[in-house]
Amino acid sequence: MQTYAPPQVETPLPKFEPTQATRGSRLQAAIIDGLLVVAIYFVGLLANLPELLFVGIIGLAIYQMYLLAKDGQTIGKRISNIRIVMVSDNSNGGFMPNVGMRTVLNGIIGFVPFYALVDILFIFREDQRCIHDMIAGTKVIEA
Repeated sequence: MQTYAPPQVETPLPKFEPTQATRGSRLQAAIIDGLLVVAIYFVGLLANLPELLFVGIIGLAIYQMYLLAKDGQTIGKRISNIRIVMVSDNSNGGFMPNVGMRTVLNGIIGFVPFYALVDILFIFREDQRCIHDMIAGTKVIEA
């Protein structure tokens, strides 16, 4: 004889919404990434080896692009414990959004006078997304 079991109602799990990165952590990451470039520059100058400077800067740029594509993080973002994700599903966007659109395309648009300033000031919007975030469909969250 079978025992009675009430019907089971599946309750969907609440959707996980990651915590948005703070303006301070984004600034910290940008400063760290900038200091890495400055450090390589000064080592190249002090060593009087322009080829070291060139190789170092290019090597750092390639490594940063690799990290952005792979994990949505630069060295500075990793140290600051933040990362870039797609707004649509909080996944890592990969190469095209993280490098192609946020870095390369945004860098090209950066030749427009005052664009960089306006881009940075957009972080004071409620959603804290800069223009380069909106171009790529990304946001920055705590890792």
